[in-house]
Amino acid sequence: MRIDHLRLFAHWARRDHVAVFRRPILMIVALLLMCLAQTGDAQAKDATAVAATPVIDGWNTRPETIQHHQTWIFTPSTTLPNGKRGLLIVLHGCIQTNTDLKKFGNLDALAKNRGVVVAVPFVGADNFGGNLYHCWDYDGARDASGNMDDLIKLTEKIEDDASLNIDPNQAYLVGLSSGGAIALAIGCKAPQIFAGIGAIAGPSVGSSQFLATSEPLSTNVEDAVSKCRSLAQPNEAALDTQITSIAYGNMDKDGPAETFDYSEIDQSFDDVHAGQLAVVSMHWSIDNVEVLRRIYGSEAMGPTQDVQNGAGVQQVAVKDGKERISLLMAKNVGHAWPAGTGQANTADGGDWIAQRGIDYPDYVMDWFLRNNLRTGASTSSSQTQLYR
Repeated sequence: MRIDHLRLFAHWARRDHVAVFRRPILMIVALLLMCLAQTGDAQAKDATAVAATPVIDGWNTRPETIQHHQTWIFTPSTTLPNGKRGLLIVLHGCIQTNTDLKKFGNLDALAKNRGVVVAVPFVGADNFGGNLYHCWDYDGARDASGNMDDLIKLTEKIEDDASLNIDPNQAYLVGLSSGGAIALAIGCKAPQIFAGIGAIAGPSVGSSQFLATSEPLSTNVEDAVSKCRSLAQPNEAALDTQITSIAYGNMDKDGPAETFDYSEIDQSFDDVHAGQLAVVSMHWSIDNVEVLRRIYGSEAMGPTQDVQNGAGVQQVAVKDGKERISLLMAKNVGHAWPAGTGQANTADGGDWIAQRGIDYPDYVMDWFLRNNLRTGASTSSSQTQLYR
């Protein structure tokens, strides 16, 4: 993990010529060569088509460029009970790549076990902070880099791929850090597309990206509510059937088990404590819950409940008896994607990924599928296309 880069980010936080053959024999040769070239082109196109074909029960053979973003896609052989597949878009954080999450994020098992297509795009050149940081641009939710619009269109293009057989009422978006922050903003901007949103240690909608490693402003909740409602126009009604999971690690900044401040450690120390560093304050997550309570009109958060045999603690907020918001505290996890494979926490397990602890991919997808308001949690195919 490149700690020096993150430390810098915290301080920076912002003509061809056609030959003419006159002799008949040369014309014949030219025609033959043209035919051979066309045959070769056709074969090359066929080869490209094969390479781009989704691999069943595996990742595509190479990242596919969708709406300017190189995207890994895992297509399972399994489906939801209604015979279709769900769709989960997963967004990396800063100083992290989509390949990190593909290789180390424990997404394969999720896709197979839940019947969900998993797509993991890379932010690319249009980002916040430059190519050293690879941050999604959520700054002020202004979409200055076009990331929000790109991800919405990317989702729609994947849904439109008939070979993937996706239920449009089962599209979900989750992310870590800058990925979580932009997921929250997109959830406000396109609630008709995403039935569920997940944010791990993501700063609030409309917040300044320069404040990512600082405390939220005192006006943060009110500002985020106003910004979310503004973004949601003219689709605000779809927020009535959206659910959101907020998560943070108890070892992240201001968490009850905060131990390893990223700004005070060196590279070797980081290797020992990968997945447990403190970077972004948990207060952003607490604020996000309050923002969503006001947007969704839900009740207060309920009592704590252990999940996955105590690997995490959950609270939920309901409205009309239905769960609308979950707040997850992942134990023994810092500012990281909680992969939950049970393997050792080392830098070999991917940048900003916690291998030990809760299996967040399975946790969040289980919660999404059980509480989806657009299917009545039944995944009935007769209930698709309600919000498009």
